[in-house]
Amino acid sequence: MSDIDVKYAQLGGAGGFLGAATTGENVAPDGIGHYRHYQNGSIYWSPSTGAHESHGAIRALWAAKGWERSFLGYPMTDETGTPDGVGRYNHFQGGSIYWTPSTGAHEVHGAIRGLWAAKGWERSFLGYPLTDESTTPDGVGRYNHFQGGSIYWTPSTGAHEVHGAIRYLWSTLGWERSFLGYPLTDETTTPDGVGRYNHFQNASIYWTPSTGAHEVHGAIRALWASMGWERSFLGYPTSNELSTEDGTGRYSEFQHGSIYWSPATGALACRETVRLHIKCLTAPTRFSINTMISNMRLTYATAQIGVKYVSFENLNLPDLNDLDVGACTMGSTTAEQNQLYGNRNGVAANDVVVYMVRSTVPPYNGCAAYPSGRPSAAVVAGASAWTMAHEVGHVLGLPHVNDSNRLMTGGGTDNITNPPPDIIGSEAATMLASPFTN
Repeated sequence: MSDIDVKYAQLGGAGGFLGAATTGENVAPDGIGHYRHYQNGSIYWSPSTGAHESHGAIRALWAAKGWERSFLGYPMTDETGTPDGVGRYNHFQGGSIYWTPSTGAHEVHGAIRGLWAAKGWERSFLGYPLTDESTTPDGVGRYNHFQGGSIYWTPSTGAHEVHGAIRYLWSTLGWERSFLGYPLTDETTTPDGVGRYNHFQNASIYWTPSTGAHEVHGAIRALWASMGWERSFLGYPTSNELSTEDGTGRYSEFQHGSIYWSPATGALACRETVRLHIKCLTAPTRFSINTMISNMRLTYATAQIGVKYVSFENLNLPDLNDLDVGACTMGSTTAEQNQLYGNRNGVAANDVVVYMVRSTVPPYNGCAAYPSGRPSAAVVAGASAWTMAHEVGHVLGLPHVNDSNRLMTGGGTDNITNPPPDIIGSEAATMLASPFTN
């Protein structure tokens, strides 16, 4: 009696689930083992594995892969119920096939199977496989998707899992073909115990319940890392890396500040933020609003001040389009300024509003005098590229200076001699202490 006969008898013979034999015992095509097919399954034997049965959807997938001549090789177990009581599996020499009624049968093998096993198989947060191991679209790696996440592998990175909101963001950015590349870690708890992260080849994604998942990469990530990651004063990222309005710079927002980068400045950490709103009566004619805001970001970052561009609104107020600003002195505002600066729809108490007007009367490029409790400035359509940053600097407490190398020059921002203009240390300290930075 052969080992296949013994196994068949143990399983109930012709009265068992396998039913009657449909073939004799045959030598397997690879020349190593033997097999016999039955009405409802098969028993395969080899000298190293012994005799084991396979049936149903698991057997069908094994057959589709090439039986024993596939990478799976011979079965090392009979089909068995999983420990969670939901599914079924066979382990093979080169991998495993798992099945449930909702997921169907899928194989998992190699380093991906090794990591899944280490996590707890189907009882882990990953659950059951939803795909066979597959080649990634970039042709470099391999992956299995599971009910609760995915495992990705490459020769250089090894196998790592990614799941939840971090996996979702990675997928929306393009999986491994995005700038992030492949995961270098499993999803891991952050050292402060609050968040979760995955490091990727070229970036990281960090998540907390309050901030959600956001990526950080390049020079901005390098600076944040050097500062202590989430344990720095910045905390966690609250945005992905963003482009400045004119496309020349990059920035990421964090819980308690931001990091700004440009080719001219490199990466700079900003510990305070100006929340900026634009309300437009007349569009600029010389430099776009985007250019003005981008220039403001560039100069303010050198003072550790970030700029959050919160909102834009067109205002149809023709009677205020040529705005009477009187002497344009702090603490003294005209009726027209009081009327215009009352338009603070969607603006928080300490947010700064810039009103774009056709002109001021008398004629200035801008005026930063504002009524109490309404931090605001007017900028005219023909203003220079640095006027907005200059006028908001006044709102933050900076006076004019007699130096055309500095943002706060009293000689007019059209006459700045070294763009981008300077903000010196004492000016930065004043800005950081302003009630309108936070």
